[in-house]
Amino acid sequence: MLRVLVKKELKQILLQSFLRSRKAGKNGKMTRPGKGMIALWIFLIVYLVGFFSWGAWMLGTQFLPLPGLGWLYYLLFGAVALLFGVLGSVFSTYSSLYLAKDNDLLLSLPIPLKDIILSRLSGVYLMGLFYSASLSLPAVVVGLIQCGFSLSRLLGGLLWVLVISLVVLGLSCLLGWVVARVSLRLKNKSFLIVLFSLAFFGLYYVVYFRLMNHLPELLEKVMGYGEEIRGTVNPIYYFGRMGEGDWLSMLLWTLAVGLFLGLVWLLLRRSFLSVATASGGGKKAVYREKAAHQGSASAALLRKEWYRFCSSPSYMLNCGLGLLFLLGLGIYLLIKGKELMAMLAQLPFFSPASGILPVLACAACCMMSFMVDITAPSVSLEGRSIWLVQSLPVTAWQVLRAKLTLQLALSTLPTLFCGLVVALLIPATTAQRLLILANTLLFMLLMALLGLALGLRLANLNWTNEMIPIKQSAAVAFTMIGGMSLALAMGGLYLWFGMELGATGWMSVSALLLLAGDAALLLWLRGSGARRFERLTV
Repeated sequence: MLRVLVKKELKQILLQSFLRSRKAGKNGKMTRPGKGMIALWIFLIVYLVGFFSWGAWMLGTQFLPLPGLGWLYYLLFGAVALLFGVLGSVFSTYSSLYLAKDNDLLLSLPIPLKDIILSRLSGVYLMGLFYSASLSLPAVVVGLIQCGFSLSRLLGGLLWVLVISLVVLGLSCLLGWVVARVSLRLKNKSFLIVLFSLAFFGLYYVVYFRLMNHLPELLEKVMGYGEEIRGTVNPIYYFGRMGEGDWLSMLLWTLAVGLFLGLVWLLLRRSFLSVATASGGGKKAVYREKAAHQGSASAALLRKEWYRFCSSPSYMLNCGLGLLFLLGLGIYLLIKGKELMAMLAQLPFFSPASGILPVLACAACCMMSFMVDITAPSVSLEGRSIWLVQSLPVTAWQVLRAKLTLQLALSTLPTLFCGLVVALLIPATTAQRLLILANTLLFMLLMALLGLALGLRLANLNWTNEMIPIKQSAAVAFTMIGGMSLALAMGGLYLWFGMELGATGWMSVSALLLLAGDAALLLWLRGSGARRFERLTV
């Protein structure tokens, strides 16, 4: 039975999430994925592997040639892989384990509880493995190339990849369990779950970045610091040595991770049934008569999108986290901006004559904006009830405009705040400051339009868990990878050949290109996109 449940879970993730064809076959069955979809995913995987391989190669050339410091390479890259894996899967565990729509059906069948839990965990693990292995596997390959092949180094590297993915799984399960237990006692669950998750998330990153603050000291006194780690923080040292193929380190970390996952398993097995079947601890709603006010159809559709967004902690956390990053970057620059500018002024690379700083600052603002992808899963979240909104006396464009308006309403002020702080902080001309604001706002609009367009093209209405369209869908993946690539191109291409135009000329060209992209997507959504929405069926 466990094999059947795991097969169902993996098929749901791989076929319904990533490789689903745009058209359904007879009796609602899925057809084979189109060649275009497969090509897009191959491009995404090659892009990620290539990008992280380049980072591993750059870091490896600094540490792997130094005698006795190969463990430091695996330690630093492993920390980044762990961070990326937790970021990719930590917020999906609560919904995947406890809120799946077929939980009641499976619990009513004569299926062992452990099989249900393990099948759910297989999907959580797969997502964490996808994100963490995107970094850890290239690091192992680079280590084998630069240090030479050996059986112990190969086995140690593969075990290092496995350990990272299992630690990601354990941390994700712990957060999901804590959020589930807290949510049972709350009335306004959605926002409180979001706040609690962000508090945990913030604590994790505070600890992580405090550790990373020792990196300059590590580079200056690397030998002495390495001896200190060997003597005082042995688990960290053994974690790096495991990647080098040290048998003792592999044994110790295997036992430690096994014990950690065993405790997590006991915790989940004892609490899963009570949490998954709980009705919540909030007070029963009492009807109070209120006057009803007539509103416009557009306002009603916008309220519908707002309530849908606010009712789902997973939707808010995964698609709205970039809003907090925009605010956080602006607040950080208000506090530490002068110190940062003073430090950058000492570097010849950021001299005012080069014009690099305004362009990179503009690209940094855009990097924060691409993480806001509320529109990308919004069409798929209609699910099997899409016929309801299609049957309303409104046009398809009004429905799509409400989805677009929600993201713009939520992201405009944080984006404007971050862009203003950056524009006023850096040394730049008035024209350059205005162009930073223009590029940031146009990029924000482009991400909203791109997410909605891809959400229409790659709509998935056959899902049993809302995390599938929110986090595991092709529309979300390609929206984020497209936005990240575009933001990196704005800064990277300027360093390659755009310096001849100067900062003002380059940002003027990018603003015009962004404006053209916004106009093209908007026209498509109003025409072909609206007609496509009318034809969507389950």
